[in-house]
Amino acid sequence: MAASKKGTGGSQLAQLRSGLRAAGVTGPKPKKGKRHDAEDSRVGQYRAQQRRKRLESLMTNLNTFDERVSHSKNQAIGTKTKGAVGRPADAKSASLQQRRAKLLPEYDRRHKSSSFVDRRFGEYNPSISLEDKMLKRFTEERMNRAPKTSMFDLNDDDAELGLTHFGQSLSGLDEMPDVPPEDDDDDDPGHIDAQVTNDEHFAGFDDAPRSKHEVMKDVIAKSKLAKYERQKAKDADEELRMELDEELGDIRSLLFQRPEQPTETPAAEPDKGDTYDAFVREMAYERRAKPQDRLKSAEELAEEQAKRLQEAESARLRRMRGEENDEGEPLLDYAMDDDDDEKEPSEPRTMRSKFGLGQGLDKEDEGDEEMSLKDDEMGEHTDLSEDEDVDQAANEVDTPKEPVPSLPFTFSCPSSHDALLDLLDEHRIEPSQIHTVVSRIRTLHAPNLAEENPAKLQRFLGALVDHVLYRAGQQDTKADDLRVINDLVLHIYELARAYPLRAAEHFVAKISLMQHNLMRGLALGALDPNARTWPRLSELAFLRMCVLLWPTSDKWHAVATPMHLLMAQYLAHARIRSLRDMASGLYLCSLVSSAQRESRRIVPEALNALFNIAAMLLPLHHGKSMHGRSPVKALAEEFGIPTPDFEAPHTLPFTIQSDAVPREKMSLLCIDSCSLSTQHQADLLHMCTQLMQSLAHLYQHSPAYVELFTPLLFLLEIGEAGLKDVAPSLVPCVHTATTDVRSLLERAYATRRALRLQAHRALSISSYAPKFDQQSFDPSRATDPDTERAQAAKLRAMLKKERKGAIRELRKDAQFLAEERDQRRVAEDTAYKKKMDKIVGGIQEERSEQKQLDRAKALIKKRAGKK
Repeated sequence: MAASKKGTGGSQLAQLRSGLRAAGVTGPKPKKGKRHDAEDSRVGQYRAQQRRKRLESLMTNLNTFDERVSHSKNQAIGTKTKGAVGRPADAKSASLQQRRAKLLPEYDRRHKSSSFVDRRFGEYNPSISLEDKMLKRFTEERMNRAPKTSMFDLNDDDAELGLTHFGQSLSGLDEMPDVPPEDDDDDDPGHIDAQVTNDEHFAGFDDAPRSKHEVMKDVIAKSKLAKYERQKAKDADEELRMELDEELGDIRSLLFQRPEQPTETPAAEPDKGDTYDAFVREMAYERRAKPQDRLKSAEELAEEQAKRLQEAESARLRRMRGEENDEGEPLLDYAMDDDDDEKEPSEPRTMRSKFGLGQGLDKEDEGDEEMSLKDDEMGEHTDLSEDEDVDQAANEVDTPKEPVPSLPFTFSCPSSHDALLDLLDEHRIEPSQIHTVVSRIRTLHAPNLAEENPAKLQRFLGALVDHVLYRAGQQDTKADDLRVINDLVLHIYELARAYPLRAAEHFVAKISLMQHNLMRGLALGALDPNARTWPRLSELAFLRMCVLLWPTSDKWHAVATPMHLLMAQYLAHARIRSLRDMASGLYLCSLVSSAQRESRRIVPEALNALFNIAAMLLPLHHGKSMHGRSPVKALAEEFGIPTPDFEAPHTLPFTIQSDAVPREKMSLLCIDSCSLSTQHQADLLHMCTQLMQSLAHLYQHSPAYVELFTPLLFLLEIGEAGLKDVAPSLVPCVHTATTDVRSLLERAYATRRALRLQAHRALSISSYAPKFDQQSFDPSRATDPDTERAQAAKLRAMLKKERKGAIRELRKDAQFLAEERDQRRVAEDTAYKKKMDKIVGGIQEERSEQKQLDRAKALIKKRAGKK
């Protein structure tokens, strides 16, 4: 038992004592003598350092609980396993020190928006001594303060490198006490005299040596001469500038003076070298920009316009009553609306001409039965003219209107079409004044002036749409009515942009009513003359307005999509009974062409309608095309084109029988529902060929172009042969369409490619050989023969390991911060308790002294009473 204890070294205390004795820390010490006292201090420092190292090694070897050794089962000789010996206490203390150095400052700065970073040299480098830091900082500070000038600058009087004499700088000679200063008031401005020039220049050499004072005097004179010349040039420039400023008014008058007529003397060629100087002088005389008033917002402008209209209306009423204006009040004239009130909305004026109604109208007006969208009745007039006469229409619409003195400046906002008609009748508004009235109503009821104005304008929008239909559906529709419609479209467009949801509700309701009327007409009979299946002038005007106001290129739109469906339904189900129906169909095809200009969606109903109209108008039974009818019918059946009216008894009179020159534009107001005018037939054929060309160019990139336009080309070729004998004047327009469509079809044939299977890369033959594990199979380890799957599993394992390590470090950080907060809280509580104890102690001490003083006073009084 004793032997085993001796072999192990005894207890921890015995091992500590023996270690201290062996290290020389404890035990007997040698006596100190005079020789030891006089020993060098360096030896003592070395011994203290060695003693400190022995103590550290003793502490490390003594406490075996601070080490954690991991023994391997099969240890090889000469190998050193990393991490076999661990020291948890040291690792914990190191982690605490690291968190205290990095995490704790970040925790203290968590509520601060800015932080101070010391960027001085060597501040965070502990390897540099304090003396080296201060020396480096001093050097950099002197370098930064040094003047950064060029050594080659001849005009720099304060340069670091200057003239020297006998190794001394001459820059400080101005302060020399032995050089007498020159009088500034002397007549000599500092010029170098002839003596100095004769002595210093290389003309001759004087044998007499010159003193240092004379040399310095000459150098100073030269420097002062240079300074004087620079100051003189500066003063001359300043005087010239003052003179130019004083004569600026005269120069400006000369600039703005009307130039005289040049004489016939040959002008001298200007000097090209002075161009730059001339530009510089012109820039000096340019007028300086002045600040302007801020731009007013739309709300402020609307409020000012409404106020001006109200003041003008009050002045108009006073003039009507014969009253005089008050002093100081501006005299308003009834003609002020020519400049302000008749301003059109912000949309360009071409918006009015694009609507296209009223262009090319004849003077004669032929009435038809009145129709309205509200009572299921609509007018029967329309116009086939497109945008080729935009400028003429704009000139016709925008003709200046003479002011009417009795026209009021303020109006109430109508909430329905009946109210709008009552307003126009009450004030006897003429058609040319409707645009001004609507503009004033919109100005007086701007949305920002009152809370209820947006609702009023939304109802007013519906009234304007109804008035457009009312004007277009009258029996005696005139050119003035169509111009009024063009004017109202501008206001409808602005209101529709401001209130799109309410406007969409109005338009969708009208479209639904039009579709209901179409279905009721088809129920009565598609060939019944009294069935109103084709759209009339009011309906066509409404559809044209829809194409202009709403985006027609969207894949789906709340207004445009029902409108497209309605036009396709008109073209597909309505039967042609007269030339007016044929003209309505052509106008619908023109709307389709303009609406699909961006999206290029194929509308087969429009192509079928053009085929039927051309087949009915072209003379297919004359001349070389005597047997052309049967091939056309067979072709229509082959391509699936419905032709219910082709070769029908009621359409046979529509075929062109005589010659007539087609007009560039036509008006359906001149076409009677029962008339069979040759001129009208020629105009309709000309319009049909133009629409064929337009759609041919529109759909030229379609994959089905060949199938779409082959029937049309076949029909045009047969019709062109028949027209040569019947109507030679119509051959050029048909020939142009035939040539255009033929060239586009040839191009489509050339660029067409047959369908074929998609080309793929050749696939390799799959191998069914088993995949053997190249390494030795070990069932204890998780092996995977798939390399990619094994790599993914390895990455997942690494991610899991890193996640666990991060969570562990975050927990340690949270624990460290919690302990630090607890320590700070305890320290604050302790400091607060000490402070309170000190305060309470001071109060108690004062109270004790007060009581002692009271007792002393009472004792004095008591003794005085006894005496």
